[in-house]
Amino acid sequence: MTEHPTAKELNEYCRRVLAPATFLSVHHHVITCGHCGAQCHSPQQLDRDLVHLHEALVSEPDGTPYHLSTSEVAGYVKGALDEIDLEIAESHLSICNACLNKVQQQRAESEPAAFASRRPIGTSLIRNRWPLRIAAAMLVTAALILVTFWLLRTKPAAQKGEAAHPINQSSPAITAAVKNSGEPAPAPSANFAVVLNDGSSKVTMDNEGKLTGLDQLPALIQQKVKAALQAGKLKAPPALAQLNSQPSTLLSESGNGLPFRLLSPLGQIVRSQQPTFRWQELPGAQSYKITVTDADLNEVATSPTLNATEWRITEPLERGAIYSWQVSALKNGVAVTSPVLPAPQAKFKILDHSTLEMIEQAEHAEPLSHLTRGVLYADAGLLDKAEEELRLLVRQNPQADLASKLLQSVHSTRAAQTSSSGRH
Repeated sequence: MTEHPTAKELNEYCRRVLAPATFLSVHHHVITCGHCGAQCHSPQQLDRDLVHLHEALVSEPDGTPYHLSTSEVAGYVKGALDEIDLEIAESHLSICNACLNKVQQQRAESEPAAFASRRPIGTSLIRNRWPLRIAAAMLVTAALILVTFWLLRTKPAAQKGEAAHPINQSSPAITAAVKNSGEPAPAPSANFAVVLNDGSSKVTMDNEGKLTGLDQLPALIQQKVKAALQAGKLKAPPALAQLNSQPSTLLSESGNGLPFRLLSPLGQIVRSQQPTFRWQELPGAQSYKITVTDADLNEVATSPTLNATEWRITEPLERGAIYSWQVSALKNGVAVTSPVLPAPQAKFKILDHSTLEMIEQAEHAEPLSHLTRGVLYADAGLLDKAEEELRLLVRQNPQADLASKLLQSVHSTRAAQTSSSGRH
């Protein structure tokens, strides 16, 4: 790197949440720059690195060995485990004879005729994974030696007030590299229920619901993200129900009440206080004019005479308020208005202050997190933006069912809203 990393990058480097490529780039700068090294390699940070490395290489402090539970063994035999649990089970079976015997015994009981001719579980697994495990073990061992040697050599100097700028080969970076290679993390504590690539970082949630990778977010926003991951879907916000309209049963001279289509905003919550209105061209129309009314049908804005089929309102509308709009087209000297009865009103709502502040806070704290923005946009009713962010998340995680489920839930909400708001 030719420039100093940003304060955010240095902070994420110290917390070991950068993506591997970015981590190495920042790391190469830190070990050659005294200024940045002094910020990253305090004695407290080195102590944390050693603790993390120790946790990644040794058993749990209570000494209780990890084994597959009865339900995990049954799920493995039946082929009912999801991708993450299957990876964990196969990894454990490749090194644990006790659990391997349980699986073989249960499979023999459930399939006695077929079991005798089946090759033992884990044989090909061990053979196929062995080179990768050797490489991972060599990386972890080298890291342990380098960190231990450096700590022993530099801690006395640090206590004397000398500047310390070590080469930091801590276990979180190695763990990330192992994860990216497709291998599970070496310690049982890395038994994640969720692992998602998100922007330049990785977001994980363990089986106890502990979320990591979004540590800069306030607790309330982290809880919203965690709830979405645990539910596996994003619910439609209640505010959208206020914008649903059903066509009136009354008749009017304009037939179905939609002589030409309105496009947006329809049944939507919009972020800007000055939204842009768009509609379909009416063949033969010479000009258009838009009228915006509040919830009590009081006129709040009127456009000038327009020749285009879109208009951005000039005066800001009130946050949290609901509005309706109509377009009148002048054709052959006659005004043709859309929509009118029996078509539903073209309603929309301006995003309220508190929700906007939460979104802006998250955008500042985690500017590259597609997951965070997707969850908050969906919760706020900004469905177009939510779907856009979640598509990017799915692109980063093509094999992750969870990312696809979150996107599908937003897509379903949009489809339902389109239907209930009377869009054509």
